[in-house]
Amino acid sequence: MTPGPDLVMITNLVLNGSLRVATAAALGMITAGAVQAGLGAAGLAALLAASPGLFAAFRWAGAVVLLGWAVLALRRATGRAGAPAPAPSPQATVTVPAHATGEPHAGPPPPGRGAGDAGPSVRQAFGQGLLCTGSNPKVGIFLMAFLPQFVPAGMAPEIGVPLLAACYLALGLLWLLTWMRLVHRLAPHLRSPRVLRITDGLTAVVFGLFAVRLALGG
Repeated sequence: MTPGPDLVMITNLVLNGSLRVATAAALGMITAGAVQAGLGAAGLAALLAASPGLFAAFRWAGAVVLLGWAVLALRRATGRAGAPAPAPSPQATVTVPAHATGEPHAGPPPPGRGAGDAGPSVRQAFGQGLLCTGSNPKVGIFLMAFLPQFVPAGMAPEIGVPLLAACYLALGLLWLLTWMRLVHRLAPHLRSPRVLRITDGLTAVVFGLFAVRLALGG
């Protein structure tokens, strides 16, 4: 639940897409966490911890994914810097406020976005969230090292650990949904071309730093 690539991705998707695509990404992240917890319970986490070479391969794969997203965010930021300001539409349009539905309205694109900048689909956002969390092998190892300490006395670990993992992931989803709502409420003030350019730039920096950190094993 601490700030990291997941939270950065969610913020970017809310500002550049909609609550719907951001929610899909959050569900992808939680699904990846559940899969990692299941694989950890099955012994994969212990295998990774005992096999430095295999663990390093997973770390480097995750770093490559994060670095790729950093490059894409940087390209968006530089693209916004060179894009001309959109001309005002000569015809008035009746639109539904974004806060009423959580979806982009049917009129012109939000400020700072071009007509061709459609953003990811729901399916793509789910895949991005799945890959963002699933590409970090430390998630499963953390869950398997952290959760067994809190299994109540007298409860079998094979029951207690999955229950604690489910609670942990549910709290994680609640936190992401709360953060989404907060960003969405502030979105009308954050969708100017300048702010979106800064957001994309910060996204690139954060993804890049986490890629280096993951590659170096920090």
